[in-house]
Amino acid sequence: MKKETGGKTALAIGIIAVFCSSLLIPISQAYSQTEYLLPPPLTSDMVLEETMFRRMSVREFSDEPVTDEELSTILWAACGYQTDGGQTIPGINGIYSGIIYVLKEDAAYKYNPVNHSLVFFKEGDWRDRVGWQYEAPIQLGLCYDTNKADSKFGGAELGQIGQNIQFMANALDLGTVVCGQIPPAIDPLKIPENEEGIIVMPIGHLSNPYTFKNRPLWISMLPRIQTSSLSISTTLDTREEGTSFTGSLTRKEISQILWSTYGFSPYLDKSEQEKNAVIRHRTVPSAHGYYPLQMYAVTEKGIFYYQPNLLVKLITNPVDFLGMPIMSFLVKRTSGDHRLELAEASAQPSIASAPLIIVSVLDLEMTRPAGRDDLSAEMYHRFWYFEAGASAHNVLLEATGWNLSATIVLPIDTITFQSLLQLDENNRPLFVIPVGR
Repeated sequence: MKKETGGKTALAIGIIAVFCSSLLIPISQAYSQTEYLLPPPLTSDMVLEETMFRRMSVREFSDEPVTDEELSTILWAACGYQTDGGQTIPGINGIYSGIIYVLKEDAAYKYNPVNHSLVFFKEGDWRDRVGWQYEAPIQLGLCYDTNKADSKFGGAELGQIGQNIQFMANALDLGTVVCGQIPPAIDPLKIPENEEGIIVMPIGHLSNPYTFKNRPLWISMLPRIQTSSLSISTTLDTREEGTSFTGSLTRKEISQILWSTYGFSPYLDKSEQEKNAVIRHRTVPSAHGYYPLQMYAVTEKGIFYYQPNLLVKLITNPVDFLGMPIMSFLVKRTSGDHRLELAEASAQPSIASAPLIIVSVLDLEMTRPAGRDDLSAEMYHRFWYFEAGASAHNVLLEATGWNLSATIVLPIDTITFQSLLQLDENNRPLFVIPVGR
């Protein structure tokens, strides 16, 4: 990680800081003031896929403080502004409802992505009351504005934010974990009535440093995962939503994109965290480790189900805990070109020409495994939308890394989707992600 500022991102934030310096209070002054600027974000050289390989839930933190530069970098990555004026996340349908509360030792703040600043909200140390699950120097409360989104789409946007936080924290050698509960953990802070909390993410340095061993696929019907040439900082600063989708994709590109949605890391985690027994992590987190989403790939040749690991179907013990090898493949569900039908069912004619359309589906049966908590109730769907939003966002990042185009579309006619994908009423399509050139 470069400790000096650099690149277009730092320049853009620096310009904003100069412009606003007469209006805002520098970070060096008292934190209890109304608003203060964050320093320009650092620039990470870590390659995008490396942050996905290393993505893991960290629950044990040291007492080492998080610096203002590190906090600035994580918040910019979460939902800050890019050099060209866009944001590091796409939102849902172009709507941005996400809100980040930053809990520090002295007070609680709101992150203002426009000024890249912290706005004072409430005095006092709220970290233990809101982030009671795990002690860390910083606690981030992810909320959404109920005037702009419901709990599902608000949850999906927070999934995008959460992924960026995890990737950038990892690139800084910091750690975090996604914590969700009902009622929301943020409630003691008494946020405004039009805001609803979903997730709390502690941020801190690891008690046990990251240690990984590269143990990739055993045998696979799909090409092995490779790394692109873009760093996580550059990817976040240049990511954009596609508006047209043409050309064709190679098997390698299709494999890369599908892996990013829900795949397993080629790395084995050897950090030996007492509170995290998982050895082989996945590209997104999942509540209780249920992983109830299914990914379908639609091309001109047919509709395929993506199986991230054959061993999930063959053994009863969780492969992520055992660190077993990974064997991923595609299963054809239907032959023929059904992209136009999906485009019409999404009210998005332009995606019919996309060489790859990914459909994420929630399998409600997977949210209620025997002997475990029932998370299938409607009130819990925000967490599954969080997961689906994180997965869809990974596609946009991976597409950027390989100079491809992608966007997130909503399935309007769910009956058509269920019919084409051969799904029953317990399987609900959540997002459609066209990918092309």
